[in-house]
Amino acid sequence: MNKLPLSGYRVLDLTAVTAGPVGTMMLADIGADVVKVEEYAGGDLSRNMGTLYVAGESSNFLSQNRNKRSVRLDLKKPEGNAVFLKMAEQADVIVENFRPGVVNRLGIDYDTVRARNPRIVYASISAYGQTGPYAHLPANDPCIQALTGLMAMTGEADGEPVRVGSPAPDFNAAALMCFSVCAALLHRERTGEGQRLDLSLMGGTIISMLPRDGETLRLKRPLGRFGSGHPAFVPYRNYKSKEGSYFFLSCFTEKFWTSLCDAIERPDLKSDARFLNNVNRNKNRALVDGELEAIFSRFTLAELMARFEKHNVPAAPVQDLYTALTSDPQVAHNKTVISLEHPTAGTVEMIAHPVNYHKTPAQYRAPAPRLGEHTFEVLQELSFDRAEIERLEKLGVLAGIETEDNQKRAAVK
Repeated sequence: MNKLPLSGYRVLDLTAVTAGPVGTMMLADIGADVVKVEEYAGGDLSRNMGTLYVAGESSNFLSQNRNKRSVRLDLKKPEGNAVFLKMAEQADVIVENFRPGVVNRLGIDYDTVRARNPRIVYASISAYGQTGPYAHLPANDPCIQALTGLMAMTGEADGEPVRVGSPAPDFNAAALMCFSVCAALLHRERTGEGQRLDLSLMGGTIISMLPRDGETLRLKRPLGRFGSGHPAFVPYRNYKSKEGSYFFLSCFTEKFWTSLCDAIERPDLKSDARFLNNVNRNKNRALVDGELEAIFSRFTLAELMARFEKHNVPAAPVQDLYTALTSDPQVAHNKTVISLEHPTAGTVEMIAHPVNYHKTPAQYRAPAPRLGEHTFEVLQELSFDRAEIERLEKLGVLAGIETEDNQKRAAVK
């Protein structure tokens, strides 16, 4: 198998909860050695979040931390700080998502690390950015949805603003972090220079709303809410079939509108002046919807999907997540769900890496680590001797898995 794109690069992962861990997991999938540096007391917050636990392991944590090694370290103690800075000297990338200013107080900020390792790529993920009037505020995914306008545009026209079901700002930030880290590493390969990266959930969310920004800024007003519909395209929303099953119809070009008319055997709609183009259909949105709702109510979902497929009309049934992940044939074909064996949680199913690299496919080498599972292993790689490790353990600076402490210590020469 070909060498993975990030093989040989070490990432120190100081992140917790979702945005950072998902991003560093994707880097690990393509070869990076991701060392997850976790808080001494409790580790990553997501180890103790949510309501679903398997053999004491949080489902949240298991789903977004595969392919990583865990080091349990107290960064608040001078000795812990020293250990981290030694780790940083041999790292290529550091990713952190503390609130702005925390890394400075801990003494592990970019300038401090750069003084020891000028080639470091140091990525900071925050809610609003490292500077500015909101930088100091606590916030998470739904706060960003609310502030950026995403929540205001989601929901029915006569209803309340609605949070998007998935943590979209988190995943936008995760993807942008992966992109920017790879770009910064490429820059370093060409110039020898490391750099700091400032990413925010706010920035990732706002860019994800293209092209709504153009419409909003040109109209000089908010677009409002359209439920499952669209402010510009008609028909473009959820409809119901004969048995009441929902499906989404997406006619965003004239070609698809005419194909839809053929699929439902209504060629007269193609020549109706009220529906002649998208501008007219938008003006007569209620009429279009009324015609289509009456027609769709006569057919089952299977019949409609067959007609749409035959006439090349973009449409899809509205499936719940469980159905999509476990029963959808395309999801299965794409191998979207993988399984890894965890030493305590057993078989853990999770979402696969989202990109199919035809030469260097992602690898799934290990499940999410247990807290401190690799502490001694990583310190050994950094040339810490057994006596120093035992001294730091007694000081409460670092720890491994308690049930395996003796075994791990014995392995350190």
